[in-house]
Amino acid sequence: MRCRFCQSEILRNLTLTQLLKFSPVYFNHCCASCYLEIVKVEFTQRGFCPYCRKKTKEDICQDCQLWQKEYQGFKLDHHYLYEHNEKMSDYFKTYKFLGDIRMADTFSADIQQELVSYVKQGFIIVPIPVSRKRLEIRGFNQVEQFLKEANIPYQKILKKRRDTASQSEKTREERLKMEQPFYISKRDRRKVTNQSILVVDDVYTTGRTILYAYDQLNNYHPLEIKSFSITR
Repeated sequence: MRCRFCQSEILRNLTLTQLLKFSPVYFNHCCASCYLEIVKVEFTQRGFCPYCRKKTKEDICQDCQLWQKEYQGFKLDHHYLYEHNEKMSDYFKTYKFLGDIRMADTFSADIQQELVSYVKQGFIIVPIPVSRKRLEIRGFNQVEQFLKEANIPYQKILKKRRDTASQSEKTREERLKMEQPFYISKRDRRKVTNQSILVVDDVYTTGRTILYAYDQLNNYHPLEIKSFSITR
């Protein structure tokens, strides 16, 4: 096994407990040295927005104040694994924009550990879709791929209406003003009703993409909607 960042060899030793479980064991393909450059977030009550978990000195961050005005009575419940620092920016550049599918298993252990509890609680995992054009160019949906590597079951309930510019190519203002990009087919609408839904994306920036997913799913009366991303 090699680190996806620096290509150094990683030696993993299974514990006796892991051997006796007779079930799959998941590893991050990231060496200890590179992992030190990644900031895994430990949420506390203080210092984080209670809805999107952004670091803030305010009771509620400005983005969530904006969304609560637009979506009366609705509150986000978002979690993420890592801060979006320079190391993670490099990761997504290689994974998404250079299309290196090998990067999908870089954080499989962390993702599996974080999301398996939702699966056990009966949540339907719904990845954010990519457009047909982007899928043809890259060859894969980056969210679906890291879910596959972590063995997290998901359903492709959300569809993207048309090709749009990548979120990374938009300014903050353009992200906030973007039009609803998602829809749900008639066949899939019944899958949402009376179900707990976890929307999964790769990067959370302003929350606009996640909120449009929430908005579309909420039309079909789920029990609850939560969301998750690799970074924020």
